[in-house]
Amino acid sequence: MKYPVLLALALVLGGCSAVAPLRVEHAEFGGSIWGDSQRRAGVLFQDGSQSIPVQGGAVWTFGDTFLGTPRPGLPPQNPQITGSVWATLAWLPAGSTNLPPQLDYFTNRQGLAACPLALFPGEDQKHLRLWPTDGIGLGSRLYLYYSMIETTDQPGPWNFHGLGAGLAVADLPDRRFTRLRPGGQSRFPINPIQILRQGETLYLYEISGQPKGLILGRVNANQIEVPAAYEFLTRQGWSTNRAQAKVVLREAYGQVSIMWLPSRHRYVMATSSDFRHPREIQLRESPRPEGPWSAPLRLAVPELPVKKTQLVYCTFLHPELSYPGTPQLVATFCRTLEGNWELSNPEWVTLTLTLTLAPPVCETKF
Repeated sequence: MKYPVLLALALVLGGCSAVAPLRVEHAEFGGSIWGDSQRRAGVLFQDGSQSIPVQGGAVWTFGDTFLGTPRPGLPPQNPQITGSVWATLAWLPAGSTNLPPQLDYFTNRQGLAACPLALFPGEDQKHLRLWPTDGIGLGSRLYLYYSMIETTDQPGPWNFHGLGAGLAVADLPDRRFTRLRPGGQSRFPINPIQILRQGETLYLYEISGQPKGLILGRVNANQIEVPAAYEFLTRQGWSTNRAQAKVVLREAYGQVSIMWLPSRHRYVMATSSDFRHPREIQLRESPRPEGPWSAPLRLAVPELPVKKTQLVYCTFLHPELSYPGTPQLVATFCRTLEGNWELSNPEWVTLTLTLTLAPPVCETKF
């Protein structure tokens, strides 16, 4: 009888927990988030749906957004498109957990969803776009990282490439963002798709092309506007030399989303599909933010009626919609469809994870 008592004591004193391998007991796919919120703001189609916690709620970010007026009582259709913007934002008040979420879009004077980011004079107005990645609320200020994208004149959805990352800021509830240009330069050393905060330290995850895979950076919150203050996790520790950054997860494609799940005492990561497994959501977990991350749990995404999905992407976890203290969490995802500019909207899914006990695993939390 001594061994169980000693084991239990070791778990308490050592900060360890007994958690089974990650499993999904139930997945409820709820369909598109498109509804009255989008109709009122003139939104027909969009992708993205990452959320940023701020004072009083969360700001949702979207990429390319197509505008128009759908017919009453009917879903949007491509012929109704009258315009588009690179990015849009929406507000979700704290405690609003209904699904699909009832979003309040940032709009212009005409009541249409508006782009929060603008190009500087002299930048190529025809070929440049600014796509939001992740952001962080610091007091009443919202910092929003973005990718600068250059498009070509070739047709098709893949006619673009990235030129670098930047940072913009707004004082909430003001919805106008200012792109930062420290030292006259708008480029920042990291383009985070996910930000975690521990105290005054911000940990930033980027899917990098060189080195190829997921890398981890950090910066003190009060130095977020200083490009030289950013550090990267290397094999020798932390360094301001980005070229030495090590890959913390090789199999990361498109986007990653990470949240701390208290019920499992783990960080849970949702990743988008890769072209070998194009129609699924992938889940991993780790007791530490830098990994190692578990092998992927692959969750098949059901097909839409009379449609064919090419790729599932932009899978994002939403702590503000999830259920605290339970193994249930909410995610959104997007999909590209086969066909000539077949467009769709983000969809939501509720996942119930297992809590079965297993051999103890020690963890370190930020």
